[in-house]
Amino acid sequence: MILRLLAVTLLTTLALTACSGGGQDGEPRSASPTATDPGSVEPSPTPPVIEAPTGAPADPAQFPDAYSGHAFVTPTGNIVCWIDDAADQWGCLIKDRTYAEPAGGESCLQDFGRGFVSVQGSAPTPLCRGGVISAAETGGGVVLPYGQAITVGEVICGSERDGVTCLDQASGHGLFLSRAAYAVS
Repeated sequence: MILRLLAVTLLTTLALTACSGGGQDGEPRSASPTATDPGSVEPSPTPPVIEAPTGAPADPAQFPDAYSGHAFVTPTGNIVCWIDDAADQWGCLIKDRTYAEPAGGESCLQDFGRGFVSVQGSAPTPLCRGGVISAAETGGGVVLPYGQAITVGEVICGSERDGVTCLDQASGHGLFLSRAAYAVS
């Protein structure tokens, strides 16, 4: 029954989003159960299932990054993601967001919740950061066009108009990130 309710809610949200016009790597495709905006439904105890992006494959060799192995920027430049297979970590950063800061940033004196990182197959967690993680952050990133996906090792990330989805296919942990929402699993 809960799955049916979630499916109906998701389909309704998708329909309303489609009617209101989709955005550019920033408009949500659905409400994120982990986003903490005022008036949102309490997060469900079960994390959402984030599925692998299905975009056309892009050659990872076209996305080198001096700091982290491989990185890309979305066409708007709002989201930067990196995959460092050698260090077994990956993540994404967002410049402009409208979602509320995730819980847990009370002790962070840096920028909190604009980035998420997965280390050694763990679920992505919000970053408390103040430095540069990827050279792509400084304007040197290669754009991953909407509708394409890059795979490095077990991690696949896809760029779509409504945001970026990354999934560690080995662990099943994933991230969806957009201007208005995020979800981690």
